[in-house]
Amino acid sequence: MARPSDETPITPSATQARQGTTGHDVRYMLGFGVIGAVVALAVVYLWFFAA
Repeated sequence: MARPSDETPITPSATQARQGTTGHDVRYMLGFGVIGAVVALAVVYLWFFAA
């Protein structure tokens, strides 16, 4: 059995090492999700606590 120091290290390329999605779509999705959550919480607040 080979010891860990004897093994050849694996060096991934930049494309293989990159995790997640690149591009502007993720930023828009995050923004719309946060805005949607704020609106939903505001509606729930007004529904239960509005005078």
